Amino acid sequence: MKLSTLCCAITASLISVSALAAPNITVSTTTTSRNFPLDASDDLVIPLPKDDYTFKISGVMGNCIAPSGAKIRFSKPIALNCGAETEFKLKVRFSGDYAFDFDSGAHTLAIRRATKKSTKTTFTRPIPDVQCETYQGGEVTLAVGETFSDGTKLKDALSGQTVEVKHGKVTLTPAANSGGLVLLEKAQIIEKPEFTYKSANIYFVMLDRFNNGDNSNDHSYGRKSDGKQEIGTFHGGDLKGVIDKLDYIASLGTDAIWLSPIVEQIHGFVGGGDSGSFPFYAYHGYWTRDFTKIDANLGDENDLKTLVQEAHKRGMKVLLDAVINHSGYATLADLQMDKVHVVDAAQLPAKWSDWAPKSGENWHSFHQAINYNSSNWKDWWGGDWVRAGLPGYPSPGSSDITMTLAGLPDFRTESTAYVTPPQWLLNNPGTRVTAKDNYTVADYLIEWQTDWVKRFGIDGFRVDTVKHVEGEVWKRLKSQASESLIEWRKVNHQQGAPFWMIGEVWGHSAYRSPYVDDGFDALINFDLQKRLDNGAACFSQMADTYQNYANEMQSSPDFMPVSYMSSHDTELFFSRFNSFEMQRNAANALLLSPGGVQVYYGDEVGRELGPYADDFHQGTRSDMVWKLDEDRRALLKHWQTVGQFRQHHPAIGAGEHKEIKQDNAYVFSRTLKNDKVIIGFVGRQ
Repeated sequence: MKLSTLCCAITASLISVSALAAPNITVSTTTTSRNFPLDASDDLVIPLPKDDYTFKISGVMGNCIAPSGAKIRFSKPIALNCGAETEFKLKVRFSGDYAFDFDSGAHTLAIRRATKKSTKTTFTRPIPDVQCETYQGGEVTLAVGETFSDGTKLKDALSGQTVEVKHGKVTLTPAANSGGLVLLEKAQIIEKPEFTYKSANIYFVMLDRFNNGDNSNDHSYGRKSDGKQEIGTFHGGDLKGVIDKLDYIASLGTDAIWLSPIVEQIHGFVGGGDSGSFPFYAYHGYWTRDFTKIDANLGDENDLKTLVQEAHKRGMKVLLDAVINHSGYATLADLQMDKVHVVDAAQLPAKWSDWAPKSGENWHSFHQAINYNSSNWKDWWGGDWVRAGLPGYPSPGSSDITMTLAGLPDFRTESTAYVTPPQWLLNNPGTRVTAKDNYTVADYLIEWQTDWVKRFGIDGFRVDTVKHVEGEVWKRLKSQASESLIEWRKVNHQQGAPFWMIGEVWGHSAYRSPYVDDGFDALINFDLQKRLDNGAACFSQMADTYQNYANEMQSSPDFMPVSYMSSHDTELFFSRFNSFEMQRNAANALLLSPGGVQVYYGDEVGRELGPYADDFHQGTRSDMVWKLDEDRRALLKHWQTVGQFRQHHPAIGAGEHKEIKQDNAYVFSRTLKNDKVIIGFVGRQ
């Protein structure tokens, strides 16, 4: 973007500053990622459990090139690249706090064991210093190109102003506190365009942390609060809580609600974090015990039926989270209930789930009462069902398909052997699991997932850990789920869009990959979150990203990315800057992106990080904010306006993107058949 001069009625100019963000380090494992600012005046101290890490350093200014092939050693300065990312991998063998010493003059970074515990609980990044237009107030004139003909009346969704196209232009005053954004649509919209998933606005609810609609089920199966920070305990959110907030969710312009897994989870706890500093229950839903039951903490089947019915009345789809790669851990509570004789009961209280660490112990110490060499482990899932490091079980492999994620039992979905469910599962109270003739592991898992579609009319799946299961399994899941939805709709005299499936392929960006051929209509796009820092600092920084996403969708009609700004496994965007202005601007950049978008509960009100001890992604799962201050009310109102504008115009996500060149503003159109919009950015206010 080049420097511009004043033109027509636009009072905007470009600031000639570096387009690089401030120095930053991204710390990633195979399952998590988080960004931290680097400050030459103060060491960054981060708690790191032992693991394999990838570090990416960006935003270093100056004239420097890191030598290739350099070995990374602790306490030795590492040369960095200026103007480009520096990436290196490192195995941390001992858990603890690690200090990152950044030298801006020498362009180096040194990593060492910290001498004292990190005291920082909030890391606020500096706002990127990017090249951007500025808006100084008053009327602006925007070109609309060939999108709307002269004489057409247009309305700005943010300011409410109605203007007329004259000589291919409109003149208006942008709304205060809009972030310099103008959203133009026809003043008279005759009918709402047909819904398409290609522009879907998806609201992701982590059920336990969203809203408590029924206090009576908060401690099901003997689960307990820890009376401290409650980092890994159940907080009480449930299906009734979502039902109570459906009007709120709809007000955000939501097309589909993605629910975290609803199925019965392991009953007990494991140790939280590498140091076992908190009891960690399966509140998040990804440690399944029984795939055929709703977890009692979350409600019952009547609640799910009501939620689907009421969501459909409001025009919203319901997506369930499908987990096929793994089951949950073996906990004391489950081993006692299921009578798996691998525990030394003499070391435990009468009710094993009442165990708590004594002096000198932590929440991992319960393992001392379990004999992991016992032959009785055959009575758990069994080696014909899962891989695990237990007697009589196949050992985990090193490939994506055969590895055990975070030590979780890995289902043998590739096996062609016929299996019978373990007896404890067949005996599980209220289970729908039955033994079937000639069923493989994959046969059972697919049937258990698609039964929810057949019985409740579930519209689609968000599929977990896609690259860790064979593509043929996903194809079969999609096929059987599609048939199940058709069957449900026939019985219930309903019609609708085909069954829809979105996949989580860790680290995937906005391009069509072979995973699409495995039955996926969309893939989660991990790319946009990385680009939102600059996009929130200046909306026009999204120009290349928007064009690339739109081009990919136009060239691959069977594919769409679903982008996000926050997630349960990466970061909360609000925690990067702790700025309502940046959060509002990031909302603009997200909600106006080509393809689908996913809003993580609380993005719309600036939900803050919760406590996380030595497992930082636990902080991204804090309780939803319902009591709003003035800043949060203003953010929510803006989010609702832009979200509803997106929902009313499928062209925003699915349409042809065309930039309209003009000085002093970033303007583009999105067109899908008869649905057309103009979006303009006149500069930072």
